Amino acid sequence: MESEEILPEDEVREASEIARRALALFAVVGLALGAPKETTLTWLRGESLWDELSPEELKFVSALEPTERQRINASWRSEALLMLLWSIGVVKELPGLAEQCDAGNFQRVLPPFADVTVNEFISSAQRRSDDELFEMANELLDSHWEARDARINKKPMPANLDIGIIQERHHAINWVIGYDGLPWDEVTTDT
Repeated sequence: MESEEILPEDEVREASEIARRALALFAVVGLALGAPKETTLTWLRGESLWDELSPEELKFVSALEPTERQRINASWRSEALLMLLWSIGVVKELPGLAEQCDAGNFQRVLPPFADVTVNEFISSAQRRSDDELFEMANELLDSHWEARDARINKKPMPANLDIGIIQERHHAINWVIGYDGLPWDEVTTDT
């Protein structure tokens, strides 16, 4: 008889952990969109954010020449970053699930571009209520299921859904709510 893997219980992450993850992800997205590499890596190290990078992110930022796939994947993380910022109240409202976020807006609210230090950003982060976070996770689960169902069954994709946007936001909210206690790179988006 095989033993089933026992996963840790869901535990909503603290606001400071979400804020640090957002800052590391901001650097990753920035690099994917053409930010100067040495400046960005120096900033990550100088602000003690280097250890916040996930193993996959570390491969991307450390690559001498990242692959096109790595760049595309990292740029799509802007949607995950948006969800992280929403979860700590930095972003008040999210665009629709068929509307890509404007990654340029991140510079208005995140250091080193915004008028806030890394320490101030982390210490002032206030997580939304558990109820709001779980409600968002359920909404994204339902939308993700609807989009996957359309794709699998070769039905037209509903106009209000983009599966790429949903996938990234769903990934981020599942990480925030501590879905199965999984680390960033291993978070699943079951539907």
